[in-house]
Amino acid sequence: MKAKALRLPDNLLDVVKFAEKKERLDEPTTLRKFLRLGAEKYIGDSYARGDISLREAAKVLDITARETLELFGDMGIVGNVDADKALKAIFFVGKKSVKR
Repeated sequence: MKAKALRLPDNLLDVVKFAEKKERLDEPTTLRKFLRLGAEKYIGDSYARGDISLREAAKVLDITARETLELFGDMGIVGNVDADKALKAIFFVGKKSVKR
């Protein structure tokens, strides 16, 4: 784990202090938790827009694809593949696997 120095606005530090007391955590743990939540939101939004695949999201978040789907589900993020894309993918895979 690397150490980073950064400047935070007072209002954000107030939220950190609030969470520290509420959850009985120390400041570094609270900051890491907030950063993780923000990272998950950012990656989830990127996935929902179709900017990244589930595999890419899982890799960046360093969790399995199943865990990523569960996380996104908890966040209210549904899959980024509509029925038309799914059918095209199934058809393509089916054609690709047929040996002639």
